[in-house]
Amino acid sequence: MKKILFILSIFLISSKVPAQEVTLIDSLLRITKHHKNDSVVMQAYNKLRRATYYSDIEESKKYTKKFLEYARKRNDSLHIAFAHFYLGNSYVQSNDLTSAIAQYLKASDYYERVKDSVRLPSVLNAIGAVYEKKLDDSLSLRYYEKSLQLSQAANDKRRSSIALINISNIFQKQGNYSVAIEKLEEAIRLIEAHKNVDNKTNVKQQEQIAKINLATAYLEVQNLEKAKDIFSELLNTVDTIKNKYVYNYSLVGLGKVNLRENNNEVGTTYLEKAYKSYTANNFEEDRYLIMMDLIDAYNSTNQEEKALRIFYEYNTIKDSIFNVDKDKNLADMLQKYEAEKKDNEILAQSLTIEKKNKQKNRILIGLIALGILSIIGFLFLRKRHQYKSKLARQKQEIQKQKITDLQQKNKLLAMSSMIKGQEAERLRIAKDLHDSLGGLLSTVKAHFTTIQNKIKQLEDLNITGKTNQLIDEACVEVRRISHNMMPHALSISGLKGAVEDVGAHLTAQGYKTTVEIKNLPSKIETTREVMVYRLIQEIVSNIRKHAEAKSILIQLIGFKNDLNLTIEDDGKGFEYKAAIAKGGLGLKSIDSRVQFLDGTIDWDTQTNRGTSLTITIPVV
Repeated sequence: MKKILFILSIFLISSKVPAQEVTLIDSLLRITKHHKNDSVVMQAYNKLRRATYYSDIEESKKYTKKFLEYARKRNDSLHIAFAHFYLGNSYVQSNDLTSAIAQYLKASDYYERVKDSVRLPSVLNAIGAVYEKKLDDSLSLRYYEKSLQLSQAANDKRRSSIALINISNIFQKQGNYSVAIEKLEEAIRLIEAHKNVDNKTNVKQQEQIAKINLATAYLEVQNLEKAKDIFSELLNTVDTIKNKYVYNYSLVGLGKVNLRENNNEVGTTYLEKAYKSYTANNFEEDRYLIMMDLIDAYNSTNQEEKALRIFYEYNTIKDSIFNVDKDKNLADMLQKYEAEKKDNEILAQSLTIEKKNKQKNRILIGLIALGILSIIGFLFLRKRHQYKSKLARQKQEIQKQKITDLQQKNKLLAMSSMIKGQEAERLRIAKDLHDSLGGLLSTVKAHFTTIQNKIKQLEDLNITGKTNQLIDEACVEVRRISHNMMPHALSISGLKGAVEDVGAHLTAQGYKTTVEIKNLPSKIETTREVMVYRLIQEIVSNIRKHAEAKSILIQLIGFKNDLNLTIEDDGKGFEYKAAIAKGGLGLKSIDSRVQFLDGTIDWDTQTNRGTSLTITIPVV
């Protein structure tokens, strides 16, 4: 049986969408040509890379190189590393494995320097997968083991299981099935533990791949009972429409197991089902690889006629593969011969024509020269007219652009004034609530306490007790409203303390929260700092209301003159285009805030796959 060895390598920012609409690509190209902000242009090239990745890999590679060029221009190490990783993916797609490794190594150098325990193991897995394709198992194993070591140190069960599956592939190819089985069993235990936290589709697929490899290894060591249990489980649970490969491999595995148990008729039935499925879905290579197994099955059940038919078909396919290579070599030789023959004929004709035309050429030279001069003069006048028209159009476009820029500048100025006014009014109301109303409520409570002490009958009626409770609740509510309007942490410890405060509140509410804050600029304009905090507040509020998430990551990293904000959740996700089309005010509000801050925003979300939001904001 063909060994089913799946290689897993998880990429940083998976390009999970197909090629985008032409209008989107045209819009992004206009941004790259006319926008003056290098950060915006860089992100436009990143989106172009992603939009063309599945439809035109060479075009995607070209946009990735432009993305890298602008990242270098801005001396942005983080995005330079991203670009090298994306280039590595592109080279793998085009089967240029040497170039892919070179790009992956550049990305891994950066992640190793900044001690990124999340992205580095994924890059190492990708390098190991490329070396495995190059049939260099020793180097492949070295990178897989290093990825496993880092993932285990970070207690990352998902990436640890990926590395274990890849390591098991190496041992299984080398025939060391006992070690392969040990690694795969450990990987499945980690996946099942991780499923309790993250039950996304890719985790389920990862588990299916591990189980197929494990069942295959059991089959190789003749542990038929365990192999049969796993293949049967997969066959009963897999979606036969969405995952035909797992379905077909399970059929083939059960066919093999039953044949080895001398259940020949049952085994033949499973192999026939797999063969029909491969044929219906045009999986020619897989169909070819199980033909000999099916021939043996037919012979074991005394179906010689069917066995003979499959045998003839098998030889036909094998001969066609041989003939394709042979015909290609023959065609190349014939093409070369015909090309040389044609070149000789053309050379002979050229000599004959040259002799006949020498005399005519002398007469025609003068006429041709005159004609050329006339054409040059005409073209010059025409070109001059076109140049004047083009210059006029350019002046008109520049004027329109100046008007548009001025309108946008006025709009942003008005918005800035409005926001500053809002924040000032928030601060005034917060102080009034805290200083005036809060103090007044405290005084009222003191008066009621005095009355309670002096009038015994009121205490018996419990009126003052209930009144005290209501006043306490009012005081708590005043403090809460005042804190939300102007957070205490933001005024005391700045943006870092305020964001940590948000994380603490989320943890108190039962979320598994991770907050990472690094290299924040020492001085950020107060209005911009408040706007960034409000932006984080709004995104977190949307997650709490709609995402049904269990885990939330807030990452705020300063680099040069930018703030890089990443917020991820493991919730139910959504379709971004559909949500915008419905007129979702929350998304539009977030996009508007980022636009006001002259930043860029990248939504990465799909239904049932969580949401990842990446925002880059200039702070100067």
